[in-house]
Amino acid sequence: MNRTILVFLLAALGAVVGLAQSRPQADLIITNAKVWTVDPSHPRAEAVAVLGDRIVAVGTAAEVDAWRGAATRIIDAGGKLLLPGFNDSHVHFISGGMQLDSVDLKDAASPEEFRDRIARRAAHYPGEWIMGGDWDEEKWTPPRLPTRNLIDASTSGTPVFVSRYDGHEALANSAALKLAGITARTGDPKGGKIVRDAQGEPTGVLKDAAMDLVFKVIPPLTPERRMRAARRALGHAASLGVTSVQDMNPEYADIATYAELAERGELSARIYVAPLISGWNDQAKLGLRRAFGSSFLRMGALKAYADGSLGSTTAYFFQPYIDAPDTHGLLAEGMQPLAAMRQRMLKSDAAGLQLCVHAIGDQAISIVLDMFQAVTRQNGDRDRRLRIEHSQHMATKDFGRYAQLHVIASVQPYHAIDDGRWAERRIGPQRIKTTYAFRTFLEHGVRLALGTDWTVAPLDPMQTIYAAVTRATLDGKNPRGWVAEQKLTVVEAVEAYTMGSAYAEFQEKQKGSLTPGKLADMVLLSDDIFSVPPAAIRDVRVEATWVGGKLVFDRAQH
Repeated sequence: MNRTILVFLLAALGAVVGLAQSRPQADLIITNAKVWTVDPSHPRAEAVAVLGDRIVAVGTAAEVDAWRGAATRIIDAGGKLLLPGFNDSHVHFISGGMQLDSVDLKDAASPEEFRDRIARRAAHYPGEWIMGGDWDEEKWTPPRLPTRNLIDASTSGTPVFVSRYDGHEALANSAALKLAGITARTGDPKGGKIVRDAQGEPTGVLKDAAMDLVFKVIPPLTPERRMRAARRALGHAASLGVTSVQDMNPEYADIATYAELAERGELSARIYVAPLISGWNDQAKLGLRRAFGSSFLRMGALKAYADGSLGSTTAYFFQPYIDAPDTHGLLAEGMQPLAAMRQRMLKSDAAGLQLCVHAIGDQAISIVLDMFQAVTRQNGDRDRRLRIEHSQHMATKDFGRYAQLHVIASVQPYHAIDDGRWAERRIGPQRIKTTYAFRTFLEHGVRLALGTDWTVAPLDPMQTIYAAVTRATLDGKNPRGWVAEQKLTVVEAVEAYTMGSAYAEFQEKQKGSLTPGKLADMVLLSDDIFSVPPAAIRDVRVEATWVGGKLVFDRAQH
């Protein structure tokens, strides 16, 4: 061999060996795992290596072991399933943390139990506003709305304002109504309704914009109370494998709380905030654009409301409700007049901000699509990732419009197994065929982003995936699935809960799959949700959660 060539080859070999020897050591290796990467180019693996807050290797145990060093922490997963951390595309995070410390009425099975739980809270914290609740009158026999008369005697002067679980109506006792100045002479606000008895007196139930009459007189949270709620929410999320959340309509004080926690290095979930569109110019005048910020806290999205909810008969439909034929729902206060909301959306979009609009009824969804079309036409084509939050009850004609406008359907499967107990009697057998139509969205090429709407539904991703793949209603009456043709597979649900949600916040290149170069957000499950019977998914538990390679939850320590 030519001497010059031989010297060159030896030098090249030495360089390769030197590079191998100088490879940095991984901080963490998780091995002996059943890794589902959600990366179509490399879907399965046995091990993952992490350096700093990023994944540096995914592959066989032998391949990843090359990153081992003297200081590398080795986790033997025991053959359990390792997934990317879950990204909840729609939560109300501080109120979720508050609810963990508040009266819980979600499973109160009767008006008497509802009353007694509130009474115990009032006795324990006399004079302190009683909030939260998440009550569900559909669990009562027969279903009926609660009234102030049910709770007045047992709460005395303690003000009560407890929400229905969908967040679109709430019950105030007489003390709260008095503080808010609500009487028989108070008119219904635009976009809201004060429920009244046969004599015209308020029953205590307030719907949508009418709730603001009470919210205005509730003392603001102290910074300490808000911080406690944030920490409770973060701890709860970590225990469930939720490593990212997209917080819808937070108060600015909530965002300040997150910023303080981020500065202290105490955020254990990544947060993308979407405050109300009414303050769009607060972000626009600073030049903020979608997904602005750090990997832990970002802004640049806006939340708007088009209508209410199905359970409160305030979701806005083309046709009246079957069980309430005098109404077809309410357009949200912020949508009135429509021309004003259209201009707000146009200006927000022109500023580079992302639009996330709550729309549940078919007519509300259609109106929002009209507005999105106007935004696209006037401001030109670009990657704007328009979102419709909930996207629950679709007109058949509008699936194609989602695809045409590249609108993301931000959906919450647990709502389907909840509403499925009673939805047909409310909107009839024809409209439910395109209700929570996850399969039809996919067939039209529409991207799904999964979430929970916590506290409206549990934050637990296992409950969400169970709901998406079984559609078995909570009352046990549809074990094979309610509107079963709309089921997702487990693979589809996991992808929508990781990559789908990451795409919905412009972060698909940073997270959503276990891919080298991405953030090391991971969750280890007790069982393989791809192989257990679908009905068993809801019983699967999180063993450990990592955010940026840092262990934020370990079941062995709890």
